[in-house]
Amino acid sequence: MIVRKTVLLAGACFALLFGQAALAQDLSCSDINWSSAVTDEYPNIADACDAVVQKNGKMFARIEVEIQRVRGRTLTFKILHNDGSSSGSYTQTVNTGWRAKIGGRSYRPSDLFRGQQLNVYMPSDRWAVIIEDEEDDGPDETEAVAIMAAPVLPQTASALPLFGLLGGGFMALAAGLGVIRRRLS
Repeated sequence: MIVRKTVLLAGACFALLFGQAALAQDLSCSDINWSSAVTDEYPNIADACDAVVQKNGKMFARIEVEIQRVRGRTLTFKILHNDGSSSGSYTQTVNTGWRAKIGGRSYRPSDLFRGQQLNVYMPSDRWAVIIEDEEDDGPDETEAVAIMAAPVLPQTASALPLFGLLGGGFMALAAGLGVIRRRLS
């Protein structure tokens, strides 16, 4: 009877120790099946994945972004790839009470600066980003905010006025040289 209890206890300990290791498999970026909603918006998203976090049965990729501009509650950023290249600019408007946690400290959007890099989470099933992780237990899907392409200003200026200005300058120079030549002769 004692031997049977010892074997059962040893088996339970073995299952607890090695069962948890089997459940906590190391996930990699290649394990994510990106939905078409993400790959249609950004086909190179797999190049930006640093790590994978799984919470409540959903997979989130951790990616790094670089802040380009902060205006009010709107952040403009670029997605950084693992090879050092980056994406175009994207924007995200955060909630009023939003704080970024960096090194254990909380920062308001106005405290962030150009060139600062943040780790963010992206769900594998939609084009959104989760910048905050308040509880430090992984990203919460309810905090995901859709990403927008940064607006691009229209190209309204051309080089034509510069050519006109240069032409006028050369005509004034020629007239001045003509006046000087007549005075000297």
